Amino acid sequence: MPGTGTLNCNMKRLGDDSVKKNKFYPLGGTTVFLVDQWAKHYVEKNLKMGEKRKLTEKLELRRIHNPGICLGVFANNPKKVKKLTEVGTGIVTVIQMLTLLGNSNILRKIGITLAAAGAWSNLTDRYHKEKVVDYIGVKTGKEKLDQVTYNLGDFAIGAGGVLWVLGSMFKKGKEL
Repeated sequence: MPGTGTLNCNMKRLGDDSVKKNKFYPLGGTTVFLVDQWAKHYVEKNLKMGEKRKLTEKLELRRIHNPGICLGVFANNPKKVKKLTEVGTGIVTVIQMLTLLGNSNILRKIGITLAAAGAWSNLTDRYHKEKVVDYIGVKTGKEKLDQVTYNLGDFAIGAGGVLWVLGSMFKKGKEL
């Protein structure tokens, strides 16, 4: 077919350049995923359920299992929780691939990579344990907030979302 070779050649070049420019992001996301999984494993092996250890004045290491999604929502419906986690992780992963292969700015790339890493870490817990292991407690001085326990994946999802939104406010090449 006329012109097919040119189209394939241009697509190949675009893909090659995108992969070369964006190889840091999958490595960074994998690092976040692995550190979170390691921390969860450490907590599972070294702390009893509900145990707390003071790390700093404001941080505690805890061992909590969350059968629900954020703040235990749908904790009594594990099938729904797993399906929502699968769908959410799938959507974030597709957006990550499109973002890294497209012409997005660094904030969007970092943001979606962090969000995907956190989503995959929590989904991995759902498949292996049917609940998410949370282990970071933050002392805020507010009783209700002090009771919430997080993991690195949760922080990656939150920070990634913020960076994604900030990055969406700027075009590629524009500085903050």
